[in-house]
Amino acid sequence: MDIKILTQQQALNVGLPLNEVFRIRSRYNLPIFIKRSFMKNILLLPIFLLSLLSGYAQNENKTSSTEQEIKKLSNDWMLAAMKRDEKTLNKIVAPGFKLGGTDFENPAISREIWMKNTMENLKIDSINYSKMQVEITENIAIVQSVFYWSVAFGDFPAKKDTVNLIDVWMKRNSSWQVISRIVVDK
Repeated sequence: MDIKILTQQQALNVGLPLNEVFRIRSRYNLPIFIKRSFMKNILLLPIFLLSLLSGYAQNENKTSSTEQEIKKLSNDWMLAAMKRDEKTLNKIVAPGFKLGGTDFENPAISREIWMKNTMENLKIDSINYSKMQVEITENIAIVQSVFYWSVAFGDFPAKKDTVNLIDVWMKRNSSWQVISRIVVDK
């Protein structure tokens, strides 16, 4: 960058035409001159900033796209549980998945127990996420939701229930999998 700070007399002494310099005031209110090439660079600054903002917008679009993907996977997960679709469940539910609550007296349920209960004991009649919020940081997504379902366990009658959930998703090998679900006590 070619920057020369000169007084008006110095600018004239070195032969710079006055139309090639811009007069600005320094913070000490002294006249100084800057070559036009510097001003061109200053004029390019908004274009540079605009390109940065468009990159930010692209990241926002990527986040929005990922958010939509996570929401779809959350719905697919519960639909697969309702249909007892083991193939889809194996894609979505991570090997180390845990289902827990906020009661520390009861240990979390392992993936194996959750899968066995889902495939053999749960009879889900209907599901619905009434609210869902997704927060994404790199390869982790945290989903807070309000979830309604009508479900029976084993031979017990169906129960309609609305619960608050916190699901943690992790992106592994370009695919998202749920690694944890916490049922939040009301």
